[in-house]
Amino acid sequence: MALRRWWPLALLLSTAAAPLAAQDRWLSNYYPYIASAPNTFPLLGARYDYRRDAEWDDPWLSDGSLAATVAFGFNGSQMATVVFRAPGLWKDWRLFAEGYGIKDSRLGYFGVGNDSPYDAAIEDGNSNYYRVRRGRLGGRVEVTRRIVGHLEAAVAAGIVGTEFTALPAPTLFGTEVGSELDETDYTGSLRLVFDTRNREYNPATGALLQAGALVGNAYGRYYGDFRGFVSPFYSTVVAGRVTAVTTAGSPPLSADYELQLWEESRWQYGGQETNRGLAGGRLIDADQLSASLEVRQTILDVGDFGAAGLIAFLDVGRVFPEGELSLTTDGMVLTGGGGLMFRALKAGIMTLNFAGGPDGFVFSATTGWAF
Repeated sequence: MALRRWWPLALLLSTAAAPLAAQDRWLSNYYPYIASAPNTFPLLGARYDYRRDAEWDDPWLSDGSLAATVAFGFNGSQMATVVFRAPGLWKDWRLFAEGYGIKDSRLGYFGVGNDSPYDAAIEDGNSNYYRVRRGRLGGRVEVTRRIVGHLEAAVAAGIVGTEFTALPAPTLFGTEVGSELDETDYTGSLRLVFDTRNREYNPATGALLQAGALVGNAYGRYYGDFRGFVSPFYSTVVAGRVTAVTTAGSPPLSADYELQLWEESRWQYGGQETNRGLAGGRLIDADQLSASLEVRQTILDVGDFGAAGLIAFLDVGRVFPEGELSLTTDGMVLTGGGGLMFRALKAGIMTLNFAGGPDGFVFSATTGWAF
């Protein structure tokens, strides 16, 4: 299988991310961990991290951190990740590296295109019909250099092997694609980043603007992702995001599911990080135009010990065939809803989202903010 060929490289990427030398104030931490995966919540596991805490007024949580996480879901989903972040170890430079092995047992596959149909009656009789099993093994390294002020430039390289496996027939994936699909994608990307957020891990004011280009196997991708945050009252944050993506060439199916951003990746469209009124993987294609508006209202705040509150959101967007991105409202999918927010300590954020849209009611959970 394609995944087995690349585990040494994924291990190398994660190992290379380890701190070069321990410094004062490096601490080890062990704690239970709750995560979410496409159409799966919760995943229960454990995390170990080794980090040097940042100064109080720094926008990042840790100057440097190495975190290893293992988690398992009740339906067979699994994840194992090693992530190294160093936003504050070297002046004007930052490093991000990750290695991961992930199995999504219930990934959504509804076909390709903005008009891909969904029939709830089929799913009532066959819960596997719009699902596929996906395994991923890979890694990425990204280096960022401050140019001037809040403007930064980043370059990244990565590799991921993806294996799709059809669930017991009949399924849409098995009919349209086949019983199995193995893909390997090598990527390199360059992006400009303008970041004025007061905090990276829990922003209340400022903006994160990024634009970049990615080259993969037989395709190129260009994107812009713009986020803004304002706090009209002490306990209220209003957040907005606009994203545009265009692709040229012949991307693999795995690339249609995922958009690589600065030190993170997210769904192309549908799910807890994009449109919360759609199932994970609901809309996939080469291009995308989307926007989100969210209000975060803290109800109980005990400072650095934690918080709890409510969220309300609207998500709107659509996907396009390759090279057909346009500024239009035609075919846009609008969904909305609300949810609960919980914060443990300074940065352990989880949201529970309850949304409605053209496909009915959707529940999702997000580890961290949707954006």
